Amino acid sequence: MDANVIFDVYERRQPHYAASLQICRLAQRRLLAAAVASHTVANGFYIYGRPFAEFVKRRVTEDFEICSADAHLTRSCLALGIRDFEDALQVGAAMTWKSAFIITRNERDFKHSTIPVLSPAAFMKRFH
Repeated sequence: MDANVIFDVYERRQPHYAASLQICRLAQRRLLAAAVASHTVANGFYIYGRPFAEFVKRRVTEDFEICSADAHLTRSCLALGIRDFEDALQVGAAMTWKSAFIITRNERDFKHSTIPVLSPAAFMKRFH
């Protein structure tokens, strides 16, 4: 699960909130095995401060696995040609967790990803 999906739910960002919330609710109900990269949690604290901590405790750590890539996998992902460093780290975390998909609103930023990407809406349409 890319950071933007988590942040959409936390901020209730429109027009993305509804689709992102549907994905998070599937994870909450254990109908979707989902993971969040550990750096998403750190980035959330950096962006939103202490209020994000309660959201992480109440939602993120309860509903998602937390994963990260090791040094070798991080180097490999940085060599994929993904322009955004954070997106490359998302791919590494997804590879570590052996994700079938990365759910993100920024599908075009992951065009060099080794893992297929779907938007929250596309995921819901395809699988639910």
